[in-house]
Amino acid sequence: MGKKKFTTTLDSDLIKQLKIRAVQENTSVASLLERLVQAYLKSKSL
Repeated sequence: MGKKKFTTTLDSDLIKQLKIRAVQENTSVASLLERLVQAYLKSKSL
């Protein structure tokens, strides 16, 4: 599956926290968000 650009708007404090967490985990914000969304969707699947 290929990657596609996705743009959204989030609270500035939330973005800051995501950036800090991404640095702490030695990853990118995009990768962090992708993992979080995958986990969320998996938890909601029937």
